[in-house]
Amino acid sequence: MAYRLVQAGSGEQRPLVILYLVGAQVDDAVRASLGPTPAIAAFDDARGEGLDTTVTRVARAVDAEIGDVVLVGFSAGCQAVRRELVAGGDPAAVVTIDGTHANLPPEGWQIEIWQKLARRARHGERLFVATCTQNTYVEHLPKDQRYAAVVTVLRAATGFACQPAATPVGEHEGSLHVYSFESATTDHHAHVAQQRVVMPEMLRRYVAPWLEGRRALPVQDLAAVQAAVALSLDRIARSLAPDGTPDLCAEAPTPEA
Repeated sequence: MAYRLVQAGSGEQRPLVILYLVGAQVDDAVRASLGPTPAIAAFDDARGEGLDTTVTRVARAVDAEIGDVVLVGFSAGCQAVRRELVAGGDPAAVVTIDGTHANLPPEGWQIEIWQKLARRARHGERLFVATCTQNTYVEHLPKDQRYAAVVTVLRAATGFACQPAATPVGEHEGSLHVYSFESATTDHHAHVAQQRVVMPEMLRRYVAPWLEGRRALPVQDLAAVQAAVALSLDRIARSLAPDGTPDLCAEAPTPEA
């Protein structure tokens, strides 16, 4: 296991983005995509460590409370993401980059864990972003070595067509976003590009805005919002008749001359 803290982040409470099977060569791109707020931790290997251990490790290193957690897997690193979901982990967002493989044929639980996440994303409860290439050679290996390709699993888990394109527009429903990229059936370069090019773009396009939207307002801003709401409610109450209907006799604003 090769762990590294890519970014400490900022704030008394900050989100934590954890990446599995992601090398240091993309650290700059990841930081640029996510901005300075979240803490970012990465593992060079596909297994990493238990989620609770990573959260504790990062919280101590940055001396801050950890808020929302985002799990990002590339290739076999998606198995670590799946492991945490199966164990009951509840990340705010999940990004799987060309890695949701399964047995061939897939076992029920291997599809159901992604189906459950996709269902929650469709309702906007969680963010789920998934990509795939057409590296289907894995389904034609010797019988004791073959496994289901990513595109096969995503079709089963999401119900999307996952038709490939060089620059796919993606298929979207709620907070579920799936992109299927053209490639040869055996295409190492297309697979590597998923980490170096596609992953930072998915983080920029979806994860950064998602985290910003969930960020708690500072206390002073929250107080200002609450005061404004209270004032608006008071004004509405003053304009209502005793029975709760609009009071048409209430003093109307004087037209300007």
